Amino acid sequence: MSSNATPTTTIAPPLNPTPTTTQPPLPPAQTFDILPPLHALLSRLEPSLNVYTPDTSAAIPPNNAPHTPVTSASALPSSAPQQLDYKDAAVAAQFLKSRIRKALADLAGLADMHRGVEEQEEEIKGLEDKIKRQREVLARLAALADEDKS
Repeated sequence: MSSNATPTTTIAPPLNPTPTTTQPPLPPAQTFDILPPLHALLSRLEPSLNVYTPDTSAAIPPNNAPHTPVTSASALPSSAPQQLDYKDAAVAAQFLKSRIRKALADLAGLADMHRGVEEQEEEIKGLEDKIKRQREVLARLAALADEDKS
């Protein structure tokens, strides 16, 4: 080697980042909130079942006041829909059925919904092992850096 040779530096090849796929946006939470419409439909079918009578054996009302049960008429707002006949229930439930179908379709569009729990647990285990190996490499590099400083 000649004395006027310039030092060369080796550049490491760029790291290949893990491929990232763009996730579709999550559906709004209201998509999966079917309990209020279901309750409204069921309460229209049999309003007599909406009578709430608490168990008075466990608790005594204050001042021994008589306790009156809450009925559907007093529990529901005055704008509550009329009673629904059983023969009309299928038609009234169409809105709820379409809402459930839409929620199922939105779920099917989410990433990794086709994967099972076992497959996901295997992937998690692999990622945890990878993190462990990377931490070991970083610890060795830190030890080498400390040795060079000494």
